[in-house]
Amino acid sequence: MEWDLEYNTAKDPLLISEYGRIVQELLRRADEVEDDAQRELYVKRVVKLMLQMQPQVKEQEDYLNRLWKHAFRIGGELNVPVPEGIDASVGEEPVQAPKLPYPPVKMKWRHYGRNVQRLVAEAMAIEDEAKRDAATKIIAYYMKVAYTTWNRSGFVNEEIIRQDLFEMSEGKLVLSPTVQLGKPRDNQPAQHQDRRSKKRRNRGGNNNYKKSRNRNNRRRR
Repeated sequence: MEWDLEYNTAKDPLLISEYGRIVQELLRRADEVEDDAQRELYVKRVVKLMLQMQPQVKEQEDYLNRLWKHAFRIGGELNVPVPEGIDASVGEEPVQAPKLPYPPVKMKWRHYGRNVQRLVAEAMAIEDEAKRDAATKIIAYYMKVAYTTWNRSGFVNEEIIRQDLFEMSEGKLVLSPTVQLGKPRDNQPAQHQDRRSKKRRNRGGNNNYKKSRNRNNRRRR
C-alpha cells in the first residue's frame, strides 16, 4: 500500500502563520463558489473564523479592518464586496528589520562568558610584563568563579584554568604555578561550627545556673 502524503514543506508557504494553513486554503478556494451572494457569505464566515482564532484582536479599535486586510492578503483578489465602513486595502508588505548578528563566541570556552574573553584580549595587548601578570591573575580568578558556577560539583582543577587561559591567549598569558586562586567562602563552614559550639556552651551555662538556683531554693526551705 502506498500512502499519498503531502508534507507542509511541499505546499505554498503560509502568508500569515497566526491563522494557519486551513484558513489560507479556505480563502484561496473562495473563487470556486460561483454564486456571488454565497461567495460573499462564504468569505464572511472565514473572517469570523479568523476572529475566533485570534480573539485578542478585539482589543484594537480597527480590528475589523485588520481581519479583512489579512483576508485579502491571504486569499488574493477575492471577488467579494467589502462590508460598509471597512478599509481592506492591503497596501505594502511590512518590512522586517534585519537580524542583528551575534558576536562570535568560541564554543570551547563558552562557559567562561564573553566578558572573560574580552578581558583576555585586552590583557594580551598589555606590553608591560608586571601589569600583564597582574591582569592574568585577575582573569584567572574570574575564570575560576565562572567555572564553579558552570560546574555544580564544586570541584575545580586549577590546572584546567591555567591551560584554558594559555590557549585562549594563544600562549601570551601564563599563570605562574605558584599562584593559588583561592576558594571563596572557604572558611564559612568553620564559622558556622564555631557559632554552634558557642550556642551549646551558652545552653550548658544556663542549665548549670538553673541547677544551682534550684539547690539554693531547696536549702532555704
